[in-house]
Amino acid sequence: MAFTDSDWGGSKGYKLFSASTIYYPGIIIWRSHKQKVVSLSSAEAKYNTMTEGTQELQWISNLIFEIPKDRKQQILCTDNQSTISIASNHIYHHGTRHINFRLHFIRNLVEEENLKIEYLDSNKMIADSLTKNNNYPKSINHLKLIFGNQDLSSKGV
Repeated sequence: MAFTDSDWGGSKGYKLFSASTIYYPGIIIWRSHKQKVVSLSSAEAKYNTMTEGTQELQWISNLIFEIPKDRKQQILCTDNQSTISIASNHIYHHGTRHINFRLHFIRNLVEEENLKIEYLDSNKMIADSLTKNNNYPKSINHLKLIFGNQDLSSKGV
């Protein structure tokens, strides 16, 4: 399971940060960095972040797959419904024509049912802790989600 988020234009001095966190069942990878590409919208920025997070999720999944266990469908959580629509819909849209084709490999994973993208409310998006300045209660809530034994899938949230 992975969580991705981006801060589009919210940071002083930097235009955009990406963050991703991967769980299996505890934290395996987390990272926060400046995006390498210029995004024209928050949806494009989050879609780019989803692509980066999915690449990491694929790498970890392939590594774990080498250990003899059942391979499960990967779950990627995002708080942006526009990016879910972009990833799930192969129809050409005028507003997304400028998005680099390499970012669309997510569509193939969704179509092949190797990846499931779930919407997660922004208040429960723990990747926010890596991209945005949060207030104290929100930070405490994220820490409880990260280190607690709570179910983070959409069914448990």
